Amino acid sequence: MRWSSSSFTAVSAALFSISLCAGGANAATEVISVPTGGGGVTFSLPHPIATEVARQPGPVRIDGCFSDGRAAQGLTIVHHALRITNTGDRPIAAVRVRFAFYDAFGDVQTSRTNIADTRIGPGQTADRINLAELADAGPPAKISCSVDAVRYADGTLAKSSSP
Repeated sequence: MRWSSSSFTAVSAALFSISLCAGGANAATEVISVPTGGGGVTFSLPHPIATEVARQPGPVRIDGCFSDGRAAQGLTIVHHALRITNTGDRPIAAVRVRFAFYDAFGDVQTSRTNIADTRIGPGQTADRINLAELADAGPPAKISCSVDAVRYADGTLAKSSSP
């Protein structure tokens, strides 16, 4: 199946609505239908995906990473909800989070990074970080979350040394 830019825009709008309903009671009961010009794509109800937090050195700690997936016609929308604590002494303006997607055999299928623009003061926790993405394969068997880079409020960067 070939996705046009208008289809991608429609799916992106659906991703935004998933992020908005992630913490609400309707998130588990809502089916999303996205118009695509000649019809629509209906995504399944969200299914939890096993998610683990990789070891986190440095001034940022992921306290929780939760993922679910919705599927339709070979496309999967994966939604992540994170809780991140700034354990350092400088305010953070953004974090880049790396997600490793594992297949049923325990091998990394792919990895992705997403940037969360969120201000987190020293010692504070941000617990409503919602990120979503598209995948052209079925839902992964497991996802691992880690912080890849940090942008401080003063504009300086700190990056992980791991790939």
